[in-house]
Amino acid sequence: MIYEDLLAFWLAFIIWEFIPASLNHAHPALVKIPLFLAKETLFFALLFSLRQRFSPLSNPLPSFIGRAGLLLLFFFYILDLTYFGLKGFLYPYYFSSFFVLLWFLHYYLAYKLILYPLKFGYLRILLGLLLPFVILLFLDEALEYIGLSFKGQFLLTLSIVLLLSPYLIIKIWPVRKMPMGILRDMIAQFLKIQKIKLKDFLIIPPIGAKFYTAGILGFIPPFRYLFFSSSLLEILREEEILGVVAHEIGHLKKRHGYLLFFVLLTFPLFLFNLLYLFLLGFTFFFATQEELISFLKSPKGVYLDIALSLWLLAFAIFFFRFVFAYFLRNLEREADLYALYLLKDPEPLTSALYKIGEITGQLFRKSWHHFGLWERINFIRFASHYPEIIKKHSRKIRKFLALWFLINLLPLLLFLFLEGDILEKILKNFLSWVS
Repeated sequence: MIYEDLLAFWLAFIIWEFIPASLNHAHPALVKIPLFLAKETLFFALLFSLRQRFSPLSNPLPSFIGRAGLLLLFFFYILDLTYFGLKGFLYPYYFSSFFVLLWFLHYYLAYKLILYPLKFGYLRILLGLLLPFVILLFLDEALEYIGLSFKGQFLLTLSIVLLLSPYLIIKIWPVRKMPMGILRDMIAQFLKIQKIKLKDFLIIPPIGAKFYTAGILGFIPPFRYLFFSSSLLEILREEEILGVVAHEIGHLKKRHGYLLFFVLLTFPLFLFNLLYLFLLGFTFFFATQEELISFLKSPKGVYLDIALSLWLLAFAIFFFRFVFAYFLRNLEREADLYALYLLKDPEPLTSALYKIGEITGQLFRKSWHHFGLWERINFIRFASHYPEIIKKHSRKIRKFLALWFLINLLPLLLFLFLEGDILEKILKNFLSWVS
């Protein structure tokens, strides 16, 4: 669930960035204000009617109803940015992205709290995970506001935020320290043998019916934490808990945090190539550069902005839903295989996964960001008979990662060397028109 929530906020930010600020229907305030209030009333009325029909106790919410509610949410959000002119109103000001994300949050909180039986603790988890992104936006705009922008500013602030944000995240999360005892000593000894250093072990109290999770948060030992949901610790035996810990050690040993960060860094490169491709294709409709500039300056030029926004938005969704998800799934599988390599026995982790699937009702359910639990169990058992799969899988991931990087790098180099002058003129004219 948490992956879908983070993706929703990222998508909201991308929509904000790509929608033209010039879109604003010039209807009088006497028309817009009643329509705006009617829109808000309709949104909440529809959510409450859905919740009334599908009681969380007697008739759980079908997944397609949840998706319909999410689409409704984004429809009203885009309506605010375009018809009601929220983008055009906020865009000229500093920190405008914060205000628009807060506005999106009022939709998303209503959607989550009304349609799903979530506790406030889950929202604290979500807000904590959004914190690094929010801090990064704030620092970037604050430095620009006070005139301290410099080359490499974004990468420097990003590095600082990634290193220090785990400490801030756990201040927001509803966590408590794992008490001293046999379990803590067992985990500490296991980590010591594997030469893994952590700041602390944390427990997340019950915050949802299906919240059975564990993980390691942070990149460096002074700000790195191992956490478990209390519900997970309640259903697992000691050896199964070690199976889960071995899986998390796999993420650390294989440097999955850095690999995923590298994949995310290819996202701007991916969109940059698509931007060049779009503009190159667009120029084929004009015989001369003067015709192109004339079109951009005409009222019809806004349609290019809309088409480009939809083009980039579609591929942004494609990137996260398929490319990024591919690496998420396969890195999760690599962590499973590392746990098998570490423990020399598939049973601790497969037994833990089976219990989680059975108690949540998701044992045979597919997952776009992790392989399904039953798929993972079967693959671990299969790999226990063919240990050579462990190294083959690791090599495959890194080959695909290198291939993905080359796929994005080579077109950019071709554009720059073969069409550099033409595309530079196109891009300059387009950006001057947008600004």
